[in-house]
Amino acid sequence: MYTIFRFMVLIFGCVWAFAGQGHARAVFQVLPVLSVSEEYQDNYFSTGTDKQEEFITTYALQFSAGILEEKHRLYLSYSPEYKDYRNLNDRDRLGHYVTLTGEITPARHTDLTYGLVYDGDSDNLEGESRSHQAYVSGTSQTGKSTRLTYGHQYEDRFDRQSRTGDYKEHARNTSRAGVHHQYGPKNHVRVTFLYEFDSYENPDPDAYTRYEPAGYVSYWFSPGYGMDANLSYEDRDFDDTLDYTRTLSGDVRFIKTVSKTFDTYVKYRHSYSETQDLTHHIFHPSVGFDWQVTEDAGISLGAGALIHDWSGNGSDSVDPFLDIDAYKIFSFSPKTRLSLTGTSGYAPAGDQAASLGFTTYYQAGAQLNHHLFKQVTSSLSAAFRRDEYQETTADREDTRVILGAGLAWQPLKWMYVNFSYSFVDFTTTGAFREDYTDNRLFLKIDLVPETPVRMATDPSRQTLEDTLFRWER
Repeated sequence: MYTIFRFMVLIFGCVWAFAGQGHARAVFQVLPVLSVSEEYQDNYFSTGTDKQEEFITTYALQFSAGILEEKHRLYLSYSPEYKDYRNLNDRDRLGHYVTLTGEITPARHTDLTYGLVYDGDSDNLEGESRSHQAYVSGTSQTGKSTRLTYGHQYEDRFDRQSRTGDYKEHARNTSRAGVHHQYGPKNHVRVTFLYEFDSYENPDPDAYTRYEPAGYVSYWFSPGYGMDANLSYEDRDFDDTLDYTRTLSGDVRFIKTVSKTFDTYVKYRHSYSETQDLTHHIFHPSVGFDWQVTEDAGISLGAGALIHDWSGNGSDSVDPFLDIDAYKIFSFSPKTRLSLTGTSGYAPAGDQAASLGFTTYYQAGAQLNHHLFKQVTSSLSAAFRRDEYQETTADREDTRVILGAGLAWQPLKWMYVNFSYSFVDFTTTGAFREDYTDNRLFLKIDLVPETPVRMATDPSRQTLEDTLFRWER
C-alpha cells in the first residue's frame, strides 16, 4: 500500500506541476465516473477439460483529469475497483488502477510522449493477466532532412506464456534509438538500434537479453523505377542456459511504379541463423504489389517460396509463402466502417515463447462497425492467428480463431452501456499445452456527469490489433 501511495503522490504531483504551467488557453478538468460491470466466462482457466465457470462483478469509481494547452497535454485516470467473484471467493479484492499519458514540446523541434500504467492487480492470480508499464519516446528534428527517434519502455508483467500456458511474472526493458535521413523526394536512409532484456522472477528458458542493429535504404533511379534494401542482425542470449540465437537477415527489392499509389516489385530475402545445435538458411524469392492509400494504410501482397536449408536436423524443405502487410479502413457510408489488418512473416519467436526459436506466422483480422440508431453502435469482429515453430524437437503449430460482437448504447447524455461477446478456439500440437475453447460475455454501465477532456487520438492499426487479438488476458 505504501508503494501505491508513493506512486499516487508522484502522479498527482505531475498534474499539479503541469496545471501550474498553464495559461489562458489551458483546459483543466477533474471528472468522476461510476462504473458497474458483469463478466461471465465458461472456461476461466482456459483448460481443455474440467472447465470452470466464473462470474465477476466489478464496481469502480474513476477519477479523471485532463490538461490541454499549447505545449503540454496530459490525461490522468485513477480508479479504485472492487472485484467480486461468485465461485473463487478468495479472490475478492480492492485494486487501484492508474494511467497517465502525456505529450510535451520542450523545444521547437522536439516532441516527447510519456506514460505510466499501474494495473492494480499486484497479486499473481492464475487465470488473470496484469501489466505495469512506464514509457517515454521522443522525436527531434536535427536538420531539414534528418530526424532522431528514441525511447525506452519498462513492463512488469504477469501473463500467460505461449510456450507452456503457465502464468508467470517477468519484467521487460526495451530501449530504441534511430536516425532517419531523407536525401531526395523518395530517397531515404534509416539506421536503428534496439536493446532489450526480459527477466523472470524465477529462472525460465524464455528469459533473454538481445540487441539488434538494423539499417534501411531507399533509392529511385527514375520516377518510375527504384529499389530498397534492409539489413539487420540480432543477437539473443538466454539467461538461464547456454543457449543463444544469432540471426543475420537482409533483403533487396526492385520496384516499378504503375500509378501514384500502386507499385509492383520483385524481391529477394535471405536469412541466416545459428543456435548451439544447428544453422538455418532461408532463401526467399517473391513477386508482389504495394497499394499505398495513405502513409499508414495500404495493402502489400507478395507470393513466393521459403527454401529452408537446415544443418543438424535434416528437414530441408520448400514451402509456399504469402508475404502480407495490410491495413485498410473502408468507409462504406457515414454509418458503416470496415477495418482490415493482416501480417505474415518469419523471425525468432516473441518474448512469451523466446526459447521456441524460429517461427513462421500468419495473422489476419477484420472489424465491422455500424451505427444502428442515433445512440446505438454495433460491431462484429473476426481474427485468425497461426504460428509454426520449426526449431522445436517436433514441429509445433498453434492456431487461434477469435470471434466477437458488441453493442454500445447511450440511452442518456450521462449514461453509457456496453455489451460484448467473444469466442476463442485455440489448438496446438505442443506437448506443454492443451486445446481449449472460451466463451465470454461482458456488460458494463458507465455514469459520466459530463464529457471528459482527453487528448485527441485517431484510429490506429495498433488499437485495432489490440482489440482483435486479445485471446489471453
